[in-house]
Amino acid sequence: MGSRLPNPRKVTFALVLLGLIAAVIWEPDLVAGFLHNALALSNVALLVLAIAALAWFLYWVVLRRILRARRIANARMRRMLRESTDRERE
Repeated sequence: MGSRLPNPRKVTFALVLLGLIAAVIWEPDLVAGFLHNALALSNVALLVLAIAALAWFLYWVVLRRILRARRIANARMRRMLRESTDRERE
């Protein structure tokens, strides 16, 4: 029977894993620095996401209610002005 070749993805994964293990063994300070920088970057991303969620919440809850109340007040004022001009015409 013919020989069966390994899956290229499995071979690539094995080589990458072997390279990472070798890097941890021979250059632990380099790997530690890389992990530290990656974690710091993820913390910045989480901070940005938290700020964006807070801004969305403030817009959705607070600002929309203020704008709605203002729109209702403006509509009420326009109606009152229209009614007063109608009364003056009569």
